[in-house]
Amino acid sequence: MMRPLRDASKALGLWPTVAALVGLGLGVVALVVGWATGHGAVALGALDVGWLYCAGIAAGGVALSAAIRLSQGRWARAVTPVAEATSGFYWPALALLVLLVLAAPSWIPDAAREGRGAWGSRVARDVGAGVILFLAGELYVRRTRAGRETATAAIVYLLLYVITLSLWAVDLVMGLSDWAPSTVIPPFYFIGALLGGLALTALLSALRRPETVGPPTRHDLGKLLFAFVIFWGYLAWAAYLPVWYGNMPEETGQLLARWADGWRGLTMAVLLTVLAFPFFFFLPEANKRGRSTIVVGAASILVGLLGERMLLVLPSLRSSLSAAEVVITLGVLLGVGGLFLVSFGARLASAPPIAPAKGAPADPGPHG
Repeated sequence: MMRPLRDASKALGLWPTVAALVGLGLGVVALVVGWATGHGAVALGALDVGWLYCAGIAAGGVALSAAIRLSQGRWARAVTPVAEATSGFYWPALALLVLLVLAAPSWIPDAAREGRGAWGSRVARDVGAGVILFLAGELYVRRTRAGRETATAAIVYLLLYVITLSLWAVDLVMGLSDWAPSTVIPPFYFIGALLGGLALTALLSALRRPETVGPPTRHDLGKLLFAFVIFWGYLAWAAYLPVWYGNMPEETGQLLARWADGWRGLTMAVLLTVLAFPFFFFLPEANKRGRSTIVVGAASILVGLLGERMLLVLPSLRSSLSAAEVVITLGVLLGVGGLFLVSFGARLASAPPIAPAKGAPADPGPHG
């Protein structure tokens, strides 16, 4: 137990690691208190939110690395170890997934009425798919760190990534309500997870490695962020346009639920932080090259994606947004985030060092 903490402290710093541990402790307390006070469904719903967010980033970070290596993106050799380190959350994520699906009858409205057969099928497919995906991811990361050929492992992982995250979106998002499901939700989820992995990689690369991640690399990361926020916005629009243009009232429930009862403000904030602000912020070339600007833009995306995961889950559970529910939700989210940071930091500490590229231009500093 102490070695992962030492490794996380080495990679992230002492105080971020301490903050992550405090968040983890608060999350455990919030989950227990929520269950003991009759808010178990809210606590597990919040755990679902945090899990979809952090497990998505973990899977998406490795998917980003696999896609870059398949396209022979040598420009990213200094940042792919950061993306691959998200795999450190794989097995903690699997443990949380087991808890979520085993407890499904107590927090998923229809799960209690499905019977043992349907419940067992849910457990088998969600956990089984997660095990296969994570094993494929571990194999891919092990091969990259050993300097071996990775094309086949990358292709297998990317295919499993799309299938598995689509399955999780069906069971842990679309399966939470009786509204007519939107077929956009699965790609919306796995593209959002890829965007989250990219944003985390860009943020930490700009913060941690000024000697290896110069302006040209940051420029490429900024262009990728700009492109993916546009694609994310397209998928968000695609969830709305067919319902309005095709006049399909049976699919309006999911949209109206996220535009009422206090959720409207969060919806607007998500659109602002994930789409509107990054789009205009990354238009100037200088903002794609600067360390501080990459950090600001990537952080905005990461915060907005957390709000998006909340919108995918909590309105479907008919959360009343009472003070107790808000406190429990925030506490559980802090716990999952703390567990992710410790796991990620421990894996990042073991990443092979990246030497500065020969002939690379000097990094002009935080605003360069």
